[in-house]
Amino acid sequence: MIKIYDGDFEHWFASVEEAREARIGEDKLGPVVREQRKAAISAECRRRIYAAASAEAQMNMATSAAIISGKAEADRSEDEVTVLDGVRLALDWVVSMRAAFESMSKDPDADYLADAAWPVLPPEIPPIIDRF
Repeated sequence: MIKIYDGDFEHWFASVEEAREARIGEDKLGPVVREQRKAAISAECRRRIYAAASAEAQMNMATSAAIISGKAEADRSEDEVTVLDGVRLALDWVVSMRAAFESMSKDPDADYLADAAWPVLPPEIPPIIDRF
């Protein structure tokens, strides 16, 4: 469902094609199409991030990192250092995912459904996520 506002009225259409058939101009459709594409790419980015780590795992990782970070470096166990390093790697990957989203949002030809379009999850991250 898309909404086109022409300055006086809101027009609702089931699809972009239906709006074109109703002779809605590309000047009005272009922004709508770009926003729909951006929303779809955002949803795909989010889907891929949550496929790697659930919301609960992400919250638990953040909590654990916060607790460990509160300790002096010299007082951190090897396991705690491993957790912090893994959380940093995971956050770096999320930042890369968001950068890929931004880039693809600006490229109308980017295939955002292709695995190759997205940063690969570093192999060190899943074992850390599995702990949470």
